Amino acid sequence: MSMVQKCIPDDYHASIFEIPYHLLKKQGITTLFFDLDNTIIAYDEDQLSKREIDFLNELKKDFKIVVMSNSGYKRVSHALINTDFMFLWHSIKPTKIGFKKAIKKVNETKDKIMMIGDQMMTDIYGAHRIPIKAILVGSVKRSSDRKLTKFNRFLEKIILKKIMRKEPKLYEERLSEYVKDHAL
Repeated sequence: MSMVQKCIPDDYHASIFEIPYHLLKKQGITTLFFDLDNTIIAYDEDQLSKREIDFLNELKKDFKIVVMSNSGYKRVSHALINTDFMFLWHSIKPTKIGFKKAIKKVNETKDKIMMIGDQMMTDIYGAHRIPIKAILVGSVKRSSDRKLTKFNRFLEKIILKKIMRKEPKLYEERLSEYVKDHAL
């Protein structure tokens, strides 16, 4: 599988709240890896809201939850204060290192794990390198992106054009709504 193909998500949804988790459960998914920044909360928010905590706690009834972030310990631990969610900071996605640590933490097989994130270049590509399945979600607030994320989004536009050219059916099925939602 090429680098471009590894950037193609298994599915796309506008937000974490729109994913049909009951279908994931039926497919045998038991563990959800969530990116933190701009997947659950915006970069300029410092803690999960009651809505996000309640939502993830509801998911915990059916799934193991791990929050994976490339941010540092202080950012991630503070964002998840007042929760008991497992988390990994400085995951260095898209490398395999953080994913391997998360898999070891939950002691689960790769086919039972789904990564959920807002970046093709870190979350989707990184998950597919392991390989585990991955869902792309719309960003919570793109205007809060950091410089490195903005650079990744620039690269993403190039990758999207390649996917549209080389894999038009997959582009239409899995990415056309993402492009429309973010006016890319």
